[in-house]
Amino acid sequence: MKFEDQIKAFTDKTKETLENKKQEIEENAKKVLHDLLGNDISQIQSISLDTDVGKFHNVVAPESVLSKLRNANLLKI
Repeated sequence: MKFEDQIKAFTDKTKETLENKKQEIEENAKKVLHDLLGNDISQIQSISLDTDVGKFHNVVAPESVLSKLRNANLLKI
């Protein structure tokens, strides 16, 4: 196997691993939201997750939902 092929194989494997980890983090975040908010999760109109810090941002939701997220230290400042 050529060196270039080895690099490509390593890069492809790394990308796949990172994508799997990101998907796992997003699934865990959804579970945390559901556990924290229960049925109030349906009041969230939009939300983004910063996977680097594990916090939510750009949340469009009623203040009561934002307050719960803030109190749980899940909002990115």
